Amino acid sequence: MRQILLLVVLLISFCDVSRADVFKSEEQLQSFAEAAMAKVGKGDFDGAFGSMKPFMVLPQAELDSLVVNTRVQRGMVGARFGKVVGYECLGAKKVGQSLIKVTCIEKTENHALPWLFYFYKAPRGWVLNSFTWNDNLPSLFN
Repeated sequence: MRQILLLVVLLISFCDVSRADVFKSEEQLQSFAEAAMAKVGKGDFDGAFGSMKPFMVLPQAELDSLVVNTRVQRGMVGARFGKVVGYECLGAKKVGQSLIKVTCIEKTENHALPWLFYFYKAPRGWVLNSFTWNDNLPSLFN
């Protein structure tokens, strides 16, 4: 039973990768992150997540959960961070031939919030494998 469940999960993952739109070059990854962060920098999280959706390998339910969790968490700490005032992309780091991380920060009145975009080079092209945002600013200095 466990092997069947694992097989189903792997097939779903494969299907998601095969359906995701792809980037044909590494150069497109930085500009994509910049465009998503431009929306974040205006406080347009729905727009940012919507722009990521075609390139994500996450199932729709997981992406929806990320959107809801972002809204909830931002509502809880809104006074601490203050209003969104912009963004800055800090650069990209490639690991091997198949992984690239683009690092940006969301600027608020009181804090910088790291956003990390992880891209994987699938057989058809680069996909947005995952992304995270958090308030762990010191992690950018490791």
